[in-house]
Amino acid sequence: MSSPPPKANKKREAHSSTSREKLTRIGRWEEMHGNYVLAPPSMQQPRALIHFLGGAFVGAAPHVAYRYILERLSDRGYLIVATPFNLSFDYLTTCDSIIDKFERIAPMLARQYGAVPVVGVGQSCGALLQLLITSLFPDTPRAANVLLSFNNKEVSEAVPFFEEVFAPLFVGISEGVGGTAKLESLLDLARAAALGELPSDELLSDVSNNFASGLPLPFTQEQMSIPSALRENIASAIQPTSTALNEAGILSILNQGLDVIDQIPLLVNEVADGARDFVPPPDMVKTAARRAYRARRTLLIQYKNDGIDESEEVEELLKEAESIMRMKRPMVTMGIERKVLEGNHATPLLAPPLDLASRLEDVLGETAPERLLYAQADDTVNEIAKWLEEAQL
Repeated sequence: MSSPPPKANKKREAHSSTSREKLTRIGRWEEMHGNYVLAPPSMQQPRALIHFLGGAFVGAAPHVAYRYILERLSDRGYLIVATPFNLSFDYLTTCDSIIDKFERIAPMLARQYGAVPVVGVGQSCGALLQLLITSLFPDTPRAANVLLSFNNKEVSEAVPFFEEVFAPLFVGISEGVGGTAKLESLLDLARAAALGELPSDELLSDVSNNFASGLPLPFTQEQMSIPSALRENIASAIQPTSTALNEAGILSILNQGLDVIDQIPLLVNEVADGARDFVPPPDMVKTAARRAYRARRTLLIQYKNDGIDESEEVEELLKEAESIMRMKRPMVTMGIERKVLEGNHATPLLAPPLDLASRLEDVLGETAPERLLYAQADDTVNEIAKWLEEAQL
């Protein structure tokens, strides 16, 4: 059984979700019940639904961090559902959360597009989560999986000096005066700025209380407020700039960037509560995959200069899973293929937004992908699209 998820600050969540409704959407992306959805252009019938999970930290904003490759895949005729998640030591709770979000929109998408095969695509930590979902959650079927830069390491390997430096540091932060509340207050102030808003009086009071020990006496009162007239004047003065930044999509991107940073207090609290390794640990992940992995087709993408990649190890593991499956069901086959491409662990992230890339190509010509370091991201998209087309899902 997985441990309960970290307690969420409902007040922070409510303020954030209410204010985000004012933000301009990023490109053609649409937020639906905690997922980011990108339909194929011209509303054509999708070839398949790609359920995407990003890597550690950047998985909290997958439609921003992986925007280029996902929009390229959408242009190839795929319906994209990118589900954000907060990084946690408890992979099982994370998988539960991801599946819950996806299942909220699956019936609606089925009504709109009919029955389409679901392909799990994940990078790094997202690849590991896709493997766990396919192995341990039998009610979440996958027609195929594409696992990029797969790795399954212990915390001590994934985070150098974790026990010596980070664990004591996080415990110290959590046990200090106010715990992680100070960090959360700073993030809330940054969130208000990223939304083009003034901080509320309630937020100012929270900041005052959290930092009271280090502030002069006038600022240590329980309630702080900006006079209404002054608040209105400041809001009017910043409104044109805020509107322009919102219409340009900059506020949305800043806001999504804060989603990435927002995971830090959660991780600090998990470590302070005793988390020292992932759940399940690497050995149990291997055992679960060997015994229960059931995707009929799997593509592993490995990059030549990725020093933490473990695609070769998981390839052998999945071949063992196929052997075990065929002992139980002799007629079942599992296609497993590994491709090695030029690039490194960050290759799927190293590309500008698709609309910007198109404009740059108009200026720089055919050399733009090489000069701007996203030719390898194009290679990744081409490999995935080619493999899916040949699979005839």
